[in-house]
Amino acid sequence: MRFIKQVIVKYPLALLDMEIAKDAVLQGEEECVFFLQHEALYSAGKSFERRDFIAKPRYPVYFPNRGGRVTVHSPGQLVIYPIINLKKRNLNIHTFVEMLEQWMIDVLGAFGLHGSLSEKGVGVWVNGAKIGFVGLHIERGVSTHGLCFNVCNDLSLFDAIIPCGINDLKTTSLEKCTSSQVDINEVITLFIRKRCIF
Repeated sequence: MRFIKQVIVKYPLALLDMEIAKDAVLQGEEECVFFLQHEALYSAGKSFERRDFIAKPRYPVYFPNRGGRVTVHSPGQLVIYPIINLKKRNLNIHTFVEMLEQWMIDVLGAFGLHGSLSEKGVGVWVNGAKIGFVGLHIERGVSTHGLCFNVCNDLSLFDAIIPCGINDLKTTSLEKCTSSQVDINEVITLFIRKRCIF
């Protein structure tokens, strides 16, 4: 398993990197996990609806092939793309999503925070506000896309959308929950230490 730590990667380049990595895994090469950040943008998944935007977006909007509705990416948000062969590991999508959610909950626990699930949808919440998001695409048993975890990003970008299609959804970040500065590299290290199946 390779862990690829990058800084801020342009979204189209990240999509290309994922496709290359997915094709390599399908050819039997080593699985990998990308840890990165994106410039400010909106990512609208396959279930996107026009009503998901409640204000004119100030940043580019992309329409990737992942599941889910619309969300935000911006510096300070950790994005993790696991390129995993679920078929080889005998995992179904539902179980994989649960593992990704638990991964985020475990990292929150390292900061003394209680992460929880919600009937509202997939992802992880702290004190009623969403901090972790999951959106996947599976092709021939191999996953692309993955999760994003708010560390120290500008949460005001969420004001232009209905995040994940959930009305009145509050969002939060690790920095906001801990009321202290958080080094995103420290968070990456914790994710690698607490990896669920990788």
